[in-house]
Amino acid sequence: MRSKLEIRDIILKLDHQMADDFEAQDLDFKQWNERSREDNIKTMISYAVCMANGGGGSVVFGVADKVIGLDNAIKGIPEDIDVSLLQKRIYEKTDPHLTPFFDEVFIENSRILIMNIFPGMPPYTTTDGAGTIRQGKDCLPFTGTLRRQMMDSSGQADFTSEIIYEDWHNLFSHSAMERIREFMSRERADHNLLSLSDEDLLTSIGALKEGFFTKGALLLTGKPESIERIIPQHKWSFRKMLSDTDYSHRDDGFHAIPVALYELERYISVDNPMVTIESGLVHPEFSTYPTIALRESLLNAFGHRDYRMTGTILLKQYKDKLVLTNPGQFIGGITPNNILHHPPVARNNHLMDLLDRLKLVNRSNLGVSRIFRSLLIEGKEPPIYREIGGHIELFFISSPLNNSFKNLVKQMVDDGNHIDVDHLLILQYLIRHEQINTIIAAEVAQRSMEQARELLSKMYNEFNLVEPVGRGKGRYYTLSRHSYDLLKENMKYERQQSLDKEAVKIRILSILKERPLSNKEIRQLTGMNSKQVQRLITELRPDGVELRGKGPGTRYLYNPEK
Repeated sequence: MRSKLEIRDIILKLDHQMADDFEAQDLDFKQWNERSREDNIKTMISYAVCMANGGGGSVVFGVADKVIGLDNAIKGIPEDIDVSLLQKRIYEKTDPHLTPFFDEVFIENSRILIMNIFPGMPPYTTTDGAGTIRQGKDCLPFTGTLRRQMMDSSGQADFTSEIIYEDWHNLFSHSAMERIREFMSRERADHNLLSLSDEDLLTSIGALKEGFFTKGALLLTGKPESIERIIPQHKWSFRKMLSDTDYSHRDDGFHAIPVALYELERYISVDNPMVTIESGLVHPEFSTYPTIALRESLLNAFGHRDYRMTGTILLKQYKDKLVLTNPGQFIGGITPNNILHHPPVARNNHLMDLLDRLKLVNRSNLGVSRIFRSLLIEGKEPPIYREIGGHIELFFISSPLNNSFKNLVKQMVDDGNHIDVDHLLILQYLIRHEQINTIIAAEVAQRSMEQARELLSKMYNEFNLVEPVGRGKGRYYTLSRHSYDLLKENMKYERQQSLDKEAVKIRILSILKERPLSNKEIRQLTGMNSKQVQRLITELRPDGVELRGKGPGTRYLYNPEK
């Protein structure tokens, strides 16, 4: 990736050389087509795909590449070209989505636009299925042979496994290693591993290769100044938000992951209210945001973020929610609607291996399940994932402890019944709704229709937690009398208005991106009435939601090009 300063220096040499002489694997120059703005956007989309498949690079718009002389080469682009609109169009027209980063330079009073494409997880194509790949100075058709070659070699393209050829002692942070050893002790790591010296421990887990740090090792045990110099895109930030635009406190850093984790947890704990439950001689305390959920989500953000992209892992704490954002997109077929049960896919295999060997994470995809479970067993809202632009957002809704629900789960476990996350999600849904059918159960538990039927059947026949009403397609389930008794109170259903409105919108939008919904289906999902659903859809129209059809055939669907 060329820097803005480097590209500017190249442009200033065009009095005596052609821009074509400087074009390379990661650099191209394109003249702006003054006759058709749409053709320029199509060119940008095509080159975004080409560069992404070729390992990333920069495309400079507004410079003719086959002429000599600064006055002849500098053509510029119109001042009214909106960069955010270009990003939106490229994002919408690429698959998987690409979000370029634009830089501007002004030379001879002309505006030059630099489109930077970061390396990702190819292959990429346009939404029409067309694809090219950068080979030298050309964008070649992305044929089956080239795709096979790229896929065969992609296993070695792990940024975190790259070796840093410097004396690792000068990069090493003793405080970061101390945090790691604390984690390992708490997770009951092997005593023989804990008894090793720092160097032997790092060597045994693969953090030291040939006597040098890997970038993954630096991210785990490096000094902040070393990380900032070598991996400047690794950064964490915290904001205590007063509103969507104002905050009362902020902090940023380049600390190693264990130290960053400690700092972020410390900030959250300042305003993470605790509830004490009297239970005999023991009075356990429960925080609004469970420690397990916070730690697993933060470690996932650090472990899976795209370290080849600029950006920061940002944790925003609002009065009623937490929002965790990390650079990168879902990979390997993972989406917000299947993340709970999808097989594990790692962007940074080496870093995740190190975290696993140090007992900081589990490679068996248990982290997401732990996040869900730690919230659900306390009767709290499950987390909400969404992909926006080139980032992944995770929402935690501030929910009070539901002690009755916790007692229900405990009683079931005491009776020898294994309650997993799928059952908890369905129970949690039924506390806020009068009924659930197979379609909704499949959506809620992120399972297939057949799996959802089996879940509901088991909850009825074995656990006696739900009971069926009706037959055939109209069959639905409600909480059983046994469930009411376990809840130990005259429970009235809490309608979905108790759920944060933004969370409702995020969930409906997420489902609409997968399939259309009717007004009735949205009512079943949210507990809203018909008029409330109509108002909800009106609020979602700026996000690309539209209405199709009339009468009983009316459907709401997501149209990203709207």
